[in-house]
Amino acid sequence: MCSSNLSFAGIFISIFLIFQGCQSTSQDQAISEEAALARQEAREDSLELVAAFERQAQIPLSAIPAFETEAVKAEQSLDAADDPAIWVNPEHPENSILIGSNKQGGIHLYGMDGTELAYFPVGKINNVDVLPDFKLGEETVALVGGSNRSDQSMDLFLLDPETHQLTDIAADPMKVDTAEMDDVYGFCFYQDTEHQRSYAFMNAKNGRVQQFELTATENGRVAATKVRDILFDSQVEGMVADPLYHLLYVGEEDAGVWKVSARPDEGNEKTLLAESTEENPAISFDVEGLTLYTKGEAGYLIASSQGNFSYAVFDRLPPHSYVASFTLKDGEEIDGVEETDGIEAVSARLGDQFPMGAFIAQDGFNHDGDSLRAQNFKVVDWREIAEVITQ
Repeated sequence: MCSSNLSFAGIFISIFLIFQGCQSTSQDQAISEEAALARQEAREDSLELVAAFERQAQIPLSAIPAFETEAVKAEQSLDAADDPAIWVNPEHPENSILIGSNKQGGIHLYGMDGTELAYFPVGKINNVDVLPDFKLGEETVALVGGSNRSDQSMDLFLLDPETHQLTDIAADPMKVDTAEMDDVYGFCFYQDTEHQRSYAFMNAKNGRVQQFELTATENGRVAATKVRDILFDSQVEGMVADPLYHLLYVGEEDAGVWKVSARPDEGNEKTLLAESTEENPAISFDVEGLTLYTKGEAGYLIASSQGNFSYAVFDRLPPHSYVASFTLKDGEEIDGVEETDGIEAVSARLGDQFPMGAFIAQDGFNHDGDSLRAQNFKVVDWREIAEVITQ
């Protein structure tokens, strides 16, 4: 796909025209209550986007995507792509697999050049994650999991890296209690290698996080048992677990980033990262995706700040000091990124192109020249990000 150097201007003009169109209704035309509400919402959305672009322009650091995936299978006008994850091929890292959720219908698998390898229309998958080394009988397998908003469930799949197939491996349907979980959103895995236990976290629109222990069954499938509830005051979404320090990070969209023990028997005491609140001028709510870039015992926690189309970087180690924010801008052939939901970072080598790993972001406005396409995912060489955030 080709970038447009006028992508910002094009979006701005489009927003302006929408706004003007909403204003230009003839006075003598009868407007239904439903139509009036739709127009009011369009005005508010347009103004919010204009403000977000203005705030984005205040972030001085930027990187350029190295490549982009094919667009997800959805109408151009729909909010579809959401959350990426990567399965790292330990033997041939250049053949690693990028996994992307499509909240209009399923899961995409992409190669490390952005080409779609497979698509599985399994439902409205919001967030996805990969557990690369789950013990299943005598085998060690890779699991792909996600939150499915079609039937309010957790989905678990066996990933076959050779055939690029996902096979349902859940022992039973993993539907949540909708009286407790009001519309599932975020999802992530956590592995406690010290105690040889694996878990999945899933959260909901009403601020509840549930933790499930994953166990292999005798017939070679995976069962999930709820072991904990963690409550937040408002909507949560992005989550990431740190297996080295046994921590779970949760993004509360209108508050900031929280950390809590990932071990279910260590209590629910939550700590809000001080510099992840809106008191930090580089943070503009809402907080969406979360990811970790690990370097031995150090590294970074990264949050997508949807209110200014940027990415805030924090130190992985306490007190999780704010490091910098960056944006993703147009390159010669690939457009930049706006209105990101999910993000992923990996420090493992992904072939010669990405010797220090990569950063992946969902793109809310995917441009091909002057045309707007269905949403996709952009992939950035970590070396470029490391250079800008350490200036």
